[in-house]
Parts: sequence; C-alpha cells; structure tokens
Amino acid sequence: MENENNEQIKRPERGPEPTKKEKTYRQALIIMAVLLLACVMFSGFQTLYIFRMNSGLEGILTYNNYYNKQTEETSEEFADPIEAIEKSRNAGTKDLPDPWFSLEEAASVNKNKLSTVEIVKLVSPATVSLSVVGVDDGKETKLGSGTGFIITEDGYIVTNQHVVVLADRAVSTYYVTVILPDEKQSVRAKVVGSDAQTDIAVLKVDTDRKLPCVTLGNSDNLQAGELAVAIGNAMGTLDDTVTVGVISAPSREINRNGYYVDIIQTDAAINPGNSGGPLINSFGEVIGITNAKIISSTSENLGFAIRINSVKKIIEDIINYGKVVGRPYLGVSVTYVSQDAYFGAQGGVYVAKMVPGGPAEKAGLKIGDIVLKLDGVEIKETGDIIKVRDSHKVGDVIEAVIIRDGKEMTRTIEIGDSADANE
Repeated sequence: MENENNEQIKRPERGPEPTKKEKTYRQALIIMAVLLLACVMFSGFQTLYIFRMNSGLEGILTYNNYYNKQTEETSEEFADPIEAIEKSRNAGTKDLPDPWFSLEEAASVNKNKLSTVEIVKLVSPATVSLSVVGVDDGKETKLGSGTGFIITEDGYIVTNQHVVVLADRAVSTYYVTVILPDEKQSVRAKVVGSDAQTDIAVLKVDTDRKLPCVTLGNSDNLQAGELAVAIGNAMGTLDDTVTVGVISAPSREINRNGYYVDIIQTDAAINPGNSGGPLINSFGEVIGITNAKIISSTSENLGFAIRINSVKKIIEDIINYGKVVGRPYLGVSVTYVSQDAYFGAQGGVYVAKMVPGGPAEKAGLKIGDIVLKLDGVEIKETGDIIKVRDSHKVGDVIEAVIIRDGKEMTRTIEIGDSADANE
C-alpha cells in the first residue's frame, strides 16, 4: 500500500490548443492596438506642431516675424526717395548750376483707398483750366485750351506741350491764361519750358497765396484693373469734368519723335481739352498725365496718359534749367525700307535726315547710308537704334557699321546731349 505522502503530484491540466481562427483574431487585435497607439501619438505631435505654428515658434511665421523685424530695423536704410539729379553734366552742359528743385515722392502716410467723390474733392482744387490766347491788331482770340495740375504751392503747373506749343514759341502775340482755384478771373502763366519728345510742359503763375497741389504717386506699382479717375476741361468748355474707369494696361511703349514714351491705357474717357490733366489712382495720387493726342484712335474706351514716373526727371530739369539735359542724342533720323521695295533697292534701315553739326554728321554719316550695326547690335528696324542710343549716356563713344555705295565701313559716334541740339 502506497504512502499517501508519496502520492504523485498531479499537474494542472491545460486547456485545448487555440484554433487557427482564434490566433488570427488575437493578432488582429494586437495590430489594431498598435495602430491606435500610433494614431494617438501622431495626433499629439501634430497638435503640438500646429500650436507652435500659430504661436509663431515654428514654420513660415517664424520667417515672417524675422522678416518684419529686419524690415523695421532697415526701413530707413532702404528708403526709396526720388534719385537726386546729377550735379555734373556731360557734353556741353558742364556749366549748369546745381539743381535747386526736386519733386517729392508720393507722401502717402494714409494709404486708405478713397471713394470717387473723395478723390475729386482732393484733386479737383489743384486741377486748372488753361487757354492759349492770340493777339491780332489788339484783338484777343482764344486759340486753344487744355488742362493742367498744380504741383507746388507757389504755382508750378504741369501740362502737355502740345497744349501750349504756340505760347512756347516766345512770340508776344500768344500767351497762356490759367483759372486758379477759387478765382473767377484768369491770370497769365509763363511757360517755363517744354519737351516735345515726351509732350510735357511746365508753367508758372505768380501768386501771393499758397495754392492747393497734387500728390504724385508711383506709376510703377500700377496693376491692370485698378481704379482710374480723370479730371479735366473736356472739349475746352466743360471744366472739372470727371470720368471714371480702370487701368486697362499699366505700361505701353510708343515711339514719339524718336524717343520711347511710357503710357498708361485706361477706359476712362479722355476728350479733347482733357490733355494735360491728371489721371488719379484710388489713393488720390496722380499717376499719369492724360493725353488726347498722343495716339489717334476712333475706337471707344481707349484713353491714354503719360506715366508720371517716366517724366519726373523731365519736369525737374525743365524747372531747374528750362530744358531737358543729359538725354542721349544722335542727331539722325532713319527709315526702314523693305527688300525690293523699289527697283533694285536693298532692304535695311537707311539714314533719312541728319541734324547739321549733330553727332551723326560729325561722325561722317551721310543720308542714304544703310546702318547694319550700332555698338555691336544688329539693326533690323528703326527702334533698334533708339534702344541702343538710350542704353548709353552722354559722352559715350560707339561704333556704327554702315553700307555706302555697296561698301561696308565703320564710323565712330560720340553720343551728344539733346539739350545742346535744341539751343
């Protein structure tokens, strides 16, 4: 008989082995738990990152904060005032006095957009009606009219050259009259100077009171679709006429009298008599000088204005010196002839006219020469010569490759100053 104390200890019985289906189910639970934990962790990190972005501690806001800080620290250093007119002039203008007048950039402390009514109230007082009067045997006759705008409190007025061209000839039988703000009687205005190439003229009236004047804007910042307001003496009889539209094209380039002029296209109506008036942006700043003559067109909704930035130096020079100085000048007019346009004609850009004593004549060019190259640039059309000339400054020396009587030859041209040519 076996001793009960020596009885064999029995091991607990294990349950049945899990089935394959149960193993798969457990593995799926484990995988789901891991994925859920990963999602929770990812969400936590994402929430923290978004919080840091919103607080400026992370992402692009950090750059913006840094940029804003740098801008505040360097705003004075990188200010963009109108560049001072050069004190030294080349080729015949070295003895000019230092300029005393300079246009200020638009002083837009308050950059709030204005309504059309507010714009008119702001600019209309500084917009004036002009008349050109002729005197014949003691009888005065109004010969033409236009618009101008006052740029200084002491009476400098900007308008178009073609508006006052008769009075600009310094003939005593013609003079310009201006109707100043809050005055019923017109006063005489002196033509300080003008520039036919850009169609700009500056007048001066003598007055003891401070006149309202416009603020000049920055036409380089214009965008198509912006508001455009024109004020002028429409048809020469309807003064203070207001037309409203948009900027159709902020910059177009036209060739006028051998020089490129930057113009603004707008659908605001520009009628005869408007010429010389202001084109105004939504901040009440003058960004263009309206012109009803610069492009002849019978189409509707096509108005044009000279970009103010392109003529600021012109205005300054006229006030300082009575003329434009330091502008490159060749003293030659050219014309394009297509191949076989005439019997046996060779196609190309031909010299058509030359100014006596001008740079081209001094260099030995002659009427009928074909210009092949200028300063190494192939000349395919008349505009190519203008672009080469305007890329240089007065006093620069360039080479012209020409064909004369079937022979190719080279001539050296020293670029002159247009101010000397107009004397």
